[in-house]
Amino acid sequence: AVVSTQSTGPEIIHNYIQVGRIFNMFVMYGDTFLPNPDSYDELYYEVLRQYAVFDSLNETALQYSNKGPQYKDLCRELLSSLHNIRALVNHFAPKIDAWSKTNKISTPTPEEVMEIVRSNYDSLTLKLQDGLDHVERYSEFPREQQFYTNLVRGICKDIREGTDLSLSSKEYHKFTTATQIGE
Repeated sequence: AVVSTQSTGPEIIHNYIQVGRIFNMFVMYGDTFLPNPDSYDELYYEVLRQYAVFDSLNETALQYSNKGPQYKDLCRELLSSLHNIRALVNHFAPKIDAWSKTNKISTPTPEEVMEIVRSNYDSLTLKLQDGLDHVERYSEFPREQQFYTNLVRGICKDIREGTDLSLSSKEYHKFTTATQIGE
């Protein structure tokens, strides 16, 4: 199955690249900011568990790379951002399969998978990804701020007009004042 690309053209590929970067940040540097080593193991477990999503992203990149020059570089960047995720899956999946055959178990438990992961970190080779040392600064005022402001105002207005609110005058004043901020 190919990941849906119903959004407009190259923008969706760019979003997939951002997803890849986030995963690479966690895979490469997660041990420095995740709360404990178990969280890192759980991250690897979840990546392994959801490998089909990453395979689908990889398929999408391969499909779109032939759709024209506006896609070629983006798809190459997406494939690069998926490299470590695929390396992780390709490294651990055979080890999990071998463990399952040895122990005559068709599906290991999450704890067993995490133990297999823990015991095989040392043989995993990952590629340092470009751009992980530079991240876009978070903006308090994203491009979509006006859209979300109007959406919240509309929802509050609909609720206020369509709901019988039994509020004290003080509570009602707080509610109406909060929904009128920025009008």
